[in-house]
Amino acid sequence: MTNFNPEIVPNYISNVDEIIEEINQYGKFTRRHPGDIREHQAKINGPKSRFSSWFSKDMPQSTLDTIWKTISDDKKHCTQVVINRYQPGDFLVKHCDAQGGYWQFKLIYLTDGPPHFCWYDNDDKPNFVQESKGAMFEMDIGLYHEVTKIKAGEPTKFSLCLIYE
Repeated sequence: MTNFNPEIVPNYISNVDEIIEEINQYGKFTRRHPGDIREHQAKINGPKSRFSSWFSKDMPQSTLDTIWKTISDDKKHCTQVVINRYQPGDFLVKHCDAQGGYWQFKLIYLTDGPPHFCWYDNDDKPNFVQESKGAMFEMDIGLYHEVTKIKAGEPTKFSLCLIYE
């Protein structure tokens, strides 16, 4: 049964500025938009997301070392690291990570800004999260969530996803 009591763990990761430096220096993001081989779609014939991802297989060792620097315990069973970038016009459609075959998923905010991350409770009511740099959103793998469209003039958002398959 899905736990509808997600929580924010503040200051989960303490070296966000170093990770952002790695992103700025080495980040090779794959655009995930309709028609792209890495497009994100939660349901067949459903809407398709629009955002960019940098996958661990494409990251230099210095970036991975920087990510694990203050959360080394998370490395033990983590099978994939992804940094997502959301620029104005980008969004992530409502979905459930259990659909991806993961057993655990951790979302860590690398930037502050207007709330766009939204999770849905048992009554399908949207709940927006005030994203805070370095905080981790601890949620059940079966929780439906989305990132709403980033508006023109809003800052680019980055999030770190730790995936356990």
